[in-house]
Amino acid sequence: MYSQFQKQSLDFGKQFAEQAYKAQLAALKSISEIQGLQVKALENQAKSNLAFVADSFEAREIQDVTALWPKGIDFARESAEAAYTTSQEILGVAQKTAEQFGDLTRSSLKAANDAAAAPTKKAR
Repeated sequence: MYSQFQKQSLDFGKQFAEQAYKAQLAALKSISEIQGLQVKALENQAKSNLAFVADSFEAREIQDVTALWPKGIDFARESAEAAYTTSQEILGVAQKTAEQFGDLTRSSLKAANDAAAAPTKKAR
């Protein structure tokens, strides 16, 4: 009886360690992908900012300054669109990771149920 309990405990510990490793791996991959998306968005935003600042430094007369208004509005719109697109991509990565966690949980519960049912099947 004790050896059976010990074996089940060791099997459960091994299964838990494997599932924890898989979950950590999925989380780290997700974090890496999100970081890449954010760095790319930051680079694009910095390029856009520098281009707008360069245009604004070239403005010497009032006509040049008034011509900057439409560019400024376009710049703000494009920045908002880029931020929205990046946030949607990040949300997609987070959703994919959550689905992976759900699959891991389902598989571990199924394995636990099968392991618990195995002694009962042997007894029959």
